[in-house]
Amino acid sequence: MALSAFILIEVAGDHTKSAYKTVQRISGVKAAYTVSGNYDLIVQVEAENMEQLSDLLLSKIRAVDGVTKTNTFIVLNV
Repeated sequence: MALSAFILIEVAGDHTKSAYKTVQRISGVKAAYTVSGNYDLIVQVEAENMEQLSDLLLSKIRAVDGVTKTNTFIVLNV
């Protein structure tokens, strides 16, 4: 059974549009939204296991130019 999570992403300066375009093309990202408030993007992701989720977050999403902070919420109920 796949893991689902929502990741709130803070982006530096005027990188929001480019970060959004990059993030939505990452494998495992099911939906991406630009939002107002303390964070700039909210992303819904799916991964097969914790290791894959960790790789998706640490190696792919946090590597996107302009991403300065993330906050991950793992879905507990399906």
